[in-house]
Parts: sequence; structure tokens; C-alpha cells
Amino acid sequence: MKMNFSRTFCFSFLLLLVYTTGYGQHDTTKLEDLSLKGLLDVKVVTASKTSQNSGTAPATVTVVSKDQIRTRGYQSLLDLIVDLPDMKLDDKIYPGSGNSITVRGIQGQQNFVILLDGVKISSPTNEAIPVMENYPVNLAEQVEVMYGPASALYGADAVSGVINIITKKLPAGKNITVDANAMAGTYGYINNTLFLAKKLGTNASLTVSGQYNYNAQPDYTKIYPNDPQLSITPLQTGTFNTVYGVIKPVAPVTPAYQAPTSAYNIYAALSLDGFTFSVFSNYTRTPSAYSNNTNNTVYNKNVFLGQHVTTANAAYKKVFNRFVSSSSLTASNYTLDPESNYRNMFTSMEPVYKYSVSTNVKAEQQLDYKASDKLNLTAGVSYESFNSIPQSADLDQPVNTKGNIEGSYAGTESYYRPEGLPAKFYNINYFNLGNYLQAQFTPLKQLSFTLGARHDYNSRYGSSFTPRLGMVYKPLPATTVKLLYGSAYLAPAPSDSYIQYGSFTTTDSGRTFRSSFLHLPNPDLKPIRAHNFELNVRQYLTDNFTITADGYFAVSTGLHTTADDNESTRLYHNTFDGMPVDYAEVFINQGRQENYGGSLQFNLKHSIGDVFLNSYASLSYVGGETDDPKTENQEGHYDAELPFISPWMFRIGTDMQAGRFTFSPRLLLMGRQNLPSARDTVGSDIHFQTISGYALLNLSARYTFGKRFSVFINVSNALNQHYRSVSYLMDLTKKDTELFYGQPEDPIRIMGGLNFHF
Repeated sequence: MKMNFSRTFCFSFLLLLVYTTGYGQHDTTKLEDLSLKGLLDVKVVTASKTSQNSGTAPATVTVVSKDQIRTRGYQSLLDLIVDLPDMKLDDKIYPGSGNSITVRGIQGQQNFVILLDGVKISSPTNEAIPVMENYPVNLAEQVEVMYGPASALYGADAVSGVINIITKKLPAGKNITVDANAMAGTYGYINNTLFLAKKLGTNASLTVSGQYNYNAQPDYTKIYPNDPQLSITPLQTGTFNTVYGVIKPVAPVTPAYQAPTSAYNIYAALSLDGFTFSVFSNYTRTPSAYSNNTNNTVYNKNVFLGQHVTTANAAYKKVFNRFVSSSSLTASNYTLDPESNYRNMFTSMEPVYKYSVSTNVKAEQQLDYKASDKLNLTAGVSYESFNSIPQSADLDQPVNTKGNIEGSYAGTESYYRPEGLPAKFYNINYFNLGNYLQAQFTPLKQLSFTLGARHDYNSRYGSSFTPRLGMVYKPLPATTVKLLYGSAYLAPAPSDSYIQYGSFTTTDSGRTFRSSFLHLPNPDLKPIRAHNFELNVRQYLTDNFTITADGYFAVSTGLHTTADDNESTRLYHNTFDGMPVDYAEVFINQGRQENYGGSLQFNLKHSIGDVFLNSYASLSYVGGETDDPKTENQEGHYDAELPFISPWMFRIGTDMQAGRFTFSPRLLLMGRQNLPSARDTVGSDIHFQTISGYALLNLSARYTFGKRFSVFINVSNALNQHYRSVSYLMDLTKKDTELFYGQPEDPIRIMGGLNFHF
């Protein structure tokens, strides 16, 4: 891919000259407010589970306000993440997660937790589901993004960070507020949102919010007409020249490239005095063809994965003099749509179906005690009960959820087994008991310390102890120094521990079966452990100009990797349910990863005449290495670079307001991207293959008529770059591959809409 670098860098340089910008930790204010120091008192709750000033919070926290969400035209949490420092998005790369978000070199959304007002709304058993319009920002007062491990407060899976969407409340003095968007754009894009808050009494209110999105997506066979990996011919002829040879499927194939996505979310909350009851439900549907090229999979709209998460929460908060008691009861359910299916070279291009469901019920009690003006204590205890049917092997038909959960392995229908070989489903029940304690001590006005720890006992994988330490020091009124240590653990999701794939064959019409390869469950898979050390320094050069420097070093151990069962767990001895297996593969804990890097961020607020500007920029670097698990016990073993990273990322943008008009240009420069496939060895290091970086320019503009009505337009990829992202298992040296040589991403897209507010 070629980029017009002269145009790109001229644009960047112009912004720097005019705005000298940055993405500050406390980037939350109306554009008319030119004092950055006023932002020191912005309140955040994510860093310590209690409300405190962001300047003294013992964590690196970026806050994005509702005004910035509106000005920048964000329609989902994914839009917001694209503009955050130290984060990399690879879109359309994997069937299950749809996209992949890498934070400081730690890849995958299973490594961070998404909350809504402090309640987890990502999968209860940590399946890596897509981040798109299923996670709303139209209802957000602000979004708090906490970087680094946070298991000391939040338990499992808060490895690379926590994202907390804080919902809007009914403004004081108003009985009702309504905000509605209707939006449409190129390539069949539709997005509609509604937010309503109504006062029901003196201390009672009701909030309702919803969002629906449909995205037909571009036809990549037309955008890349000369790319043989994006040929329309297989779909038109029904004959696929796969890496396994020519396959002509029996199931019908629509002779058109189709890869639509859709998502929705629904939220409702009732507040009465200190009591709150809320329900949040979201759904995503993404193509299960993602990552494979058109010669090796079927891009039709009925070939998809649908994932649904519903969370209900009841909470009660009460103040007793110096004590604040917070009690909550949460129930969450994740379901993989039974119609979810794959059609690729591994399934002989026939549809095979998947099924999974999991539930979680959690009770938590937290107590905050203000012992004195210098000492705050926070303690909590939680109990969680889980039930999970992990994702099944390939099935020949969708599971009938109204009866017993049962099905047959795909491709095993035969004379003596007309209904196929019965598939094995695992029903996993387990619990987690957690307790945490945190002390925040401020011996001097300029100095504060945080000491905390959490202990969890999980009936599946045992005990976990995760401490945290923090020191915040203000040697000068304009200088803040944070020295932080955090720890975390990534719990093995049931679908990781019990995942099964592979195929069965018979040579005697179904009397007996065997398999040449199976990936089989390892119930003894343990958590991945992480430790992070960080130094953060923020300096005000003027009241309206800040520079923030941040550096970190992180270590993860017990990484999950595949291994030969005979050489590792010895659980199967080349048999499964009495059937011979030539090669049995399992996940095991093996290897170590080191991440290091940092960012330099600038933030400037100023005005030119009647034009108000909030400008920002960040330069991020990430590096690191992992042990090669195949050679780590050998004398001359090699360490590998990190996949899914771009070592250098640069972001720059500004939010402008001139009367009723706002405009927000945002530019991302992505350096070369590491693939997950080895290139060569240099010394003791394995260097990965790379693909080109890209320049991504996004624009948002809005004009408001009066106080209640506005029109807006968003342009994504305004430079119309034909850029590509990283996907799993990509190998540029592999001539016959089912994958892409870089995942194609969207061309320029234009979307416009109307907003009504009162």
C-alpha cells in the first residue's frame, strides 16, 4: 500500500503549527472553557472504585466527555478507542471477536473489562466479543479509560485496562430530557439512537436508551478488482479453489459478496433514593468469514456469528456518617446465536454450527470509610456463581434450545449413523469468592500513597493474589508525578479451557470413527499473570498547555499456547471418547512476555477570535518480546517480537467551535505493523514479518439550529487509503494461503445525520 506522505505530513505539520496539541489525562471540558487547571477537579471513579480527583487518582486515566463525544461524532465505543493513545485497532480480522484491540502491546479485548456505571457488561465468562455499536456512547456523561492492570479492584481479566461508561443523569431543574439521532451513510450504513431521562418524583427518575446499527459494508471484490484473494468468481460459480483443492459445496451459495454487520443495545435504569435497578442488553452479528479470503470461505449474509449479552443489576448506596455502603446484585447471560455458522475450507464449504451459553450471578458489598482527612479505606467482598456450556465443536445442525442441548458432529452422517456421531457438550459450574482492601493515605497535601490488594479463590483454577501500589507527588503546583505498580490475571475462559475442533472420519460406514487431528479441552488451564510498573509525569507549561510523559514495563507469565498432549498434559493418550486420534492438541500455560513503551502527549486549549479550540496529540511507542514456547527449554532458544503491534503511532487532532458550528479533524499515523508470523532470526531474537502502516484521517462537523436541532456529518478515512490490518496466522511467504496478505479495511465513507434534543 502506498501513502501520499507529502500530503499526510503537510496536514500534520499544519495542525502542529496552529494548535501544538496533546491528548491529556483530563481531556474533559466544554470548548469555551480555556482553563486546563480547572480540569484538575474532574471526578473519576474507575481508578479506585470511589469518586476522587483525577489528578490524584493512582492510575493513568483518560477521560472523554459527552461534549467531546458529540463534537467528534463518536457513534460507538469503537470510534472512541481509535483516537486513544497506546491503542491499536485491527478490524474485520476474526470471526468470534470481529475486531481486535491491542493496548500497550497486549492483544485482544479479553484482556480488558468494559463497565457501565461500574457494572461489567462484557461477557460474564470473558468471551472476546466484538466492540462496535453494541457498546454505546450516546448515553455517556463521560467515558473513563484506565490503563494497566486492575485486578486488585476488579478481579479477573482487567489485565490491560478498564473502560467505564458513566451514564448521563437528568440535569438539575429538568423534568425530562430527550436526545435522538438518525444517521445514514455510504455502503448501506444506518445508525439510530435514543436517550430519554424522566423525573418520576422528588428522588426518583427513569432513564431509557437504545441504539440500532446496520452496516452492509463495502464490496471488497469491487474495491480490489485485481486482487486474486478477493475474487467474486467462487461466489458466482459456486466452485471454490481452496488450499485443499477444488470444492463445490452442496448447500446453496448466493452469487454476490455479502458481509453485513449489525448491532444493537438497550438500556433502562430506575433510580429511587439510593436504590438503582438497571438492565443492559446488546447484540452483535458479524461475518464468520472474517480473516479468510474469498477462495476459501463463503461471504454470504447468512454465514455469521451472533452474540448476545444481557446484564441486570440492582444496587443500593447508603451514607452513614463517615461510612458509605454500596451493595449490588448482578446477573449476566451470554449466548451464541444457535444459527451461528462457518462455511470455509475446513468445513468443505458446507455450513457447520456452533453453540455456547454462560451465566453469572454476582453479589458484592463494598464499604468506604473516611477515617480522617488523610486516610480513606475501601473494603469489599464478592461472590460469583458461574454456569457455562463452552463453545461446541462443529455441529451439523443448529442446537434446539427448547429441548436438551444436544447435536451431532458435522460430517459424520453415515449408513450406520444416519443422525451422525453425537457431539460432546460440557456443562461447567464453578464459583469465585473475592475480597479486596485498599488504603489511601495523604500525609502531605503534595503527597499521597495507595496500597491495595485482592484475593480471589476460584473453584476451577484456585487462588489469585493481586496487589497494587501507587504514589502521587506534586513537587510543584504545576507538576504531578505518579509512580505506579499494578498486577492482574487473565482467567482461562471456559471456551478456552474446553474448546474442541477437528474432524472425524469413518472407513466402515459409521461403525467406527477416528480423527487425524483434534484440539481437545484442558480443564487444568491456569490464569495468565501480569505485573506492570509505570511512571507518569504531567507538567503544566501554562494554565492552558500541558505535556504528559508516560513510561511502562509489563511482564506476563503463563501464556496460553498449543502443545502436543503426549508431550504436555497427557490427558488423552491419542484417544477421545474411545476413538483413535493421531494427533491430540491442547492449550497449556507456557512462556513469558515483556512489554515496554510509553507515550508523549500534549494538550492545548486556546482561542482565535471567536473560535475555541481543544487540541491534542500523542506519540506512542511499544516494544517487547515473548519466549518462543517451542524452544524455551532448549539451549539456544529464541525470543520473538510482539505481534499485532505497530511500534510507533502518532495521533493529532483538534475540536473547534465557532458559534453554532463545530469541526473535529483527527489524524492517525500508524507505523509498520507486526504480523504473527516469523521472518528471520537476528542474534537471539525472532523478527516478525511486517506490513505497511497507514494514515487515517477522520472528520466530523456539526451545525446546531437553535437549541434543539442539529445536523452533522462524519467522514472516515477521508484520504481514501487502501490500508490493511493484521490478522491471525498471516504469512506473507505462504503462496497458497486461506488468509489475506493484510486484512483489507474500509475505503472513504461518508455518513450524515440529524440530532434532536430537548
